[in-house]
Parts: sequence; C-alpha cells; structure tokens
Amino acid sequence: MMIDWQASKEDWIKRMQNDLFPDLRSDVRFPDAKILIDRFEHEVEVWRKNGVFNQVVQIGNELAAADKILTRLQVDDILRYEPPITGTNKRIDFLCLTIKGEREWIEVKTVAPQWMDNDEQWKKYLLIAQEFPENAKLVVEKEWAGAAISGQAIKARLSLVNCTIQTEHRAALIPESERGPVTLMFCSTGFHWHLDDLEDFADFYRTGNFRQDDWSRSAITRFMNEEGKIFSRSLVGFHYLAREHDEVRASDFHVCVCGPDFGV
Repeated sequence: MMIDWQASKEDWIKRMQNDLFPDLRSDVRFPDAKILIDRFEHEVEVWRKNGVFNQVVQIGNELAAADKILTRLQVDDILRYEPPITGTNKRIDFLCLTIKGEREWIEVKTVAPQWMDNDEQWKKYLLIAQEFPENAKLVVEKEWAGAAISGQAIKARLSLVNCTIQTEHRAALIPESERGPVTLMFCSTGFHWHLDDLEDFADFYRTGNFRQDDWSRSAITRFMNEEGKIFSRSLVGFHYLAREHDEVRASDFHVCVCGPDFGV
C-alpha cells in the first residue's frame, strides 16, 4: 500500500493548527506567538508551491520547542521569539525574560541528515571505520542499509559541531546590557540520531575530552582539525527535543544534557 505523503503532511499541518496553535496563542507569557505561527503558515504555503518541506519541519520544531520552553517558565516570565540582537541584523530564536530582568537565550536547530544508501556513502563509512577506537565502534551491515545508517549517524555528529560554532558566533554579538546564558536546543525525529549522541557531544564540549565510549571521537577530531574549527565554549549547555514526523508536540525533552557519570 502506497503512502500518500502529501495527505499525511496536510493532516499533520491541520493538527498543528487545531492542537498546538490555540495553546500558544492563549499563553500571555508568549506575546510573539503570532509571529512564529505566521512564519509556519508562510513556510507551508512555500512548500505547497515548491515541494520542499524541510523549512516547514524546522519551524514546526520551533513551535514544539516554544511549547516545551513555556513549561519551564514562571507565571510572570516572558518568552520572546527572534528578538533582534541590538546593533546587529542577527537573531537568536528565543529569549526568556524574568520579572527581575534576567535573560536566557535559546537557539533551536534541527539536525536531520539525509538518508543516502549508496556505494559512495559506504566507502566513506569504511574510511571512518578505520579510525574507530578499539572499545567503541559504530557497527552496521552494508546489506541492511549500513551506508545510510552510518551516514546519518556521522553527519549528525558533525552537524552538532557546526551548529554549535554558529551559535557561539551569534552569542558573541550579544551586547553586555543584554547578556545572559546562551543554550542550544537540538531537535531530532528520534530516528536519525538519539539522546546518547548529544550526551557524548555535550561532555566533549564541556570538558574538552571525549568519553571513552564515544565511537565518533576520531572522526570529530579529524573533521575539526581539517576544517579549522575551534570551540569558544561560551554556551552553557544543550537541550534535546525529539518530535517524530507525525507528532504535533515533542515526545521527549531533556534540559542541559550531559552523559552518565562513568567513563568520562
């Protein structure tokens, strides 16, 4: 039986509009709800014209993120969406403001590597596999979509690096009068990559050392060295949000992710 993907996406959009939008609009702590909702509706119209759905997913995740962030706020707190960083044309997705004037900035990034199951991807996996540490390996089988599975896993780890450095650059632009902790929320479908991937990365970012059970440590080190990428380590933490393709709200949400106490 063929799946009607167009109808499936339209159904998801309708459920977003009927389920999530009213809650965001009615929350007085989120005065910018209309801006975010209008952004979603705009991207939906763009998708209906050009057939590209990625940006709809990204804004859908921002809506799910706003829903979760609001659960953390106090009754008098305010959540702003994409407030401008004074003196620049740059923005960070969310700003939480307390009644005392305290600030927390939260950038939201969707990490969803493409599924590519071909010989070229398999060759890339074999090259990276040569550098796996003895005690931690990513084991896949070519006959069972190993190229695609490994490709998604590796690309996800490298995307965590790139998104973090991009967010650090934006955080550096915040003027002293608007400073506050800057965190980065990574969004996943719960399929392409998982919470334990972010646990490994968060520990590496925090300490500068890889966990002993992190299979990606050689690949990340080589990537950062070859690309000249360096962390400023200015972010105070990472959050994890998982929302499956057909879900309106997040199914899993973790704040300030870190790995288990052993093996760091």
